[in-house]
Amino acid sequence: MTTLLTLQNLSLSYPHKTIFKDVTFTLNQGDKIGVLGLNGHGKSSLFKTIAGLVTPDKTVPPFIYDKNKDFSYFYVPQELTNLADWTVENYFFEFHPEMKVLKIRLDKINEMLGTGEGNFDKLINEQGHLYEELLKLGEDKIHAQYISYLKFFGMENLERSMSSLSGGEQRKVALSLGLSAPQELILWDEPTNHLDLETIQDFEEELQGSRKTFMLISHDRSLLTNVVDRIIHIQRGKLRSFSGTYGAYLEFLQADQLRREKELDKLSNYNRRETAWIQRGAKARRTKSKKRIEDYSTLNKAIQDLKAQAHKSVSLDLKSSGRKSKVLISAEDLTLKFGERTLFNGLNFSISKGDKIALMGRNGAGKSSLLKILLGELHQTSGNVKKLDSLDVGYFSQKREALKDDETPWTMIGEGIDFVISNTGEKRHVASYLENFLFSSDEIKRPIHTFSGGEKNRLQLAQFMKHARDIWIFDEPTNDLDLETIGILEDELRNYEGALIIVGHDRSFIENVTDKCWVLHEGQLEHFEAGFSQAEMFLEAIHLEEQMKKKAPAIEVKKEAPKDKMTNKERNRYNDLQKEIETLENKMLDLKEEMSKAGAAALVDLQKKLDVFEAKMEKLFNEWAELEAKL
Repeated sequence: MTTLLTLQNLSLSYPHKTIFKDVTFTLNQGDKIGVLGLNGHGKSSLFKTIAGLVTPDKTVPPFIYDKNKDFSYFYVPQELTNLADWTVENYFFEFHPEMKVLKIRLDKINEMLGTGEGNFDKLINEQGHLYEELLKLGEDKIHAQYISYLKFFGMENLERSMSSLSGGEQRKVALSLGLSAPQELILWDEPTNHLDLETIQDFEEELQGSRKTFMLISHDRSLLTNVVDRIIHIQRGKLRSFSGTYGAYLEFLQADQLRREKELDKLSNYNRRETAWIQRGAKARRTKSKKRIEDYSTLNKAIQDLKAQAHKSVSLDLKSSGRKSKVLISAEDLTLKFGERTLFNGLNFSISKGDKIALMGRNGAGKSSLLKILLGELHQTSGNVKKLDSLDVGYFSQKREALKDDETPWTMIGEGIDFVISNTGEKRHVASYLENFLFSSDEIKRPIHTFSGGEKNRLQLAQFMKHARDIWIFDEPTNDLDLETIGILEDELRNYEGALIIVGHDRSFIENVTDKCWVLHEGQLEHFEAGFSQAEMFLEAIHLEEQMKKKAPAIEVKKEAPKDKMTNKERNRYNDLQKEIETLENKMLDLKEEMSKAGAAALVDLQKKLDVFEAKMEKLFNEWAELEAKL
């Protein structure tokens, strides 16, 4: 196993907090790593350290950055920059600096040649030299692969300005940049934010088939479960490395938590006995041995350390307003048009207390517009929407309101008093309330500008959930939230008694929280009472249908071509092939199940076996297709 990179004695701190403390990290060729940790605790900082974008603290012994001579990295950030300077096709050069310099000069030369400026012969010579330099850097192959991925993700108009793209379209460009990058290590920072389910699944398949080394920061548990074989968990300035899948790591954490709870219980019992001894009268204290007092102090510290390490059971305290009415909102023949375009037509639905609905559909299908109608921010073209009087609806959107940098969590949540009072009358101390959102006592009076983007999102969640509502609407609630916070939110929403509408593409979150699914497709609202698992088949069918439409011209040409009559021998072979394919499919499913439970060492051999199966499957399908055409 080739070691690509080693970081030793890594410490990184800022005035208000410590990110890393004496950390060691080793990266091996072929690693597929999922990076976990609370927002603001160092995930992006680890990436930036590897990329050389941050300078670690000066320490004794000193920080060591030891890398293989062939090591190179490509960093795909959460947010793309300098959008206004490029078209989609040429944005590629923004992420390849050496090529960018040559490209800008080449464009200038081509412009001068077109207008007749400068020395023609000299410009032609320089033009040829620049083309040679780009060729040496592999620009033609890398750029062609970038374009191929753009089209794979449905980006057809490559002349559009980057600044005109939606958030989801920008992410597709980012995916294309990362997947086409020739570097040894790809650093993915929340790559699936703002993407639809179909694109996430396509990206997942590309990562599964990739032989590249990569590190992935993501809150998408399905993605982590399916593509990584090693976990790096950042906790309190340290890195915990675990060889195995995300699912295996969760099982390890559960077992480790049970062990910690037993140890904590044992220490707590001992602590109670020692506390009683320490608190005896003055005469007894005079007879204490110095060692026993020192042991007591050490014991207390051990207990506090264990408490800090133990997983915190957090309640977001999301309250239903207690309204007894069953139907909260109903819509009849709901239609919305923008000019000549009909976004949706004749929708009929109702939302009752206790409904937990996932609202799905491709980007641009009309999900946000439908929500705006329910919120009263947009009026339908025709149809009726009936709401209960004084219906209270809460809306948590992707575009979250800006926070005041000079405020603190304490002043923001408390609003001048020391207690949070919900509209159900419940009273809680601000510090206790914020602790439920994983803010420690030393953080709640820090200015908000010192918090990371993820920590700010968690703070906005705390602000949003202070009060009860009849209906809660969450638009991409898991974007930029760390996995710990997502798990907390998930648990609370499962137990929430009011109505929920969730727009999102985090498959695990949707499956665990909702029990109904609505899909906006071609202007109609499809209802799936059995939830996401039932809708998933419908979504897959839509995807296959679209793929078939793309291939329709080729299929029609084949149908027009003359066909041979199938012989008895071919017919027998055709029937046998279907059985062979089914048998092989079952073997591949069993193998993938085995891979999901295997350690890193065994995965290499299992992957080779899967590659053999896939090659054989492709051969069988090709033979089957030839015979199928003769039927």
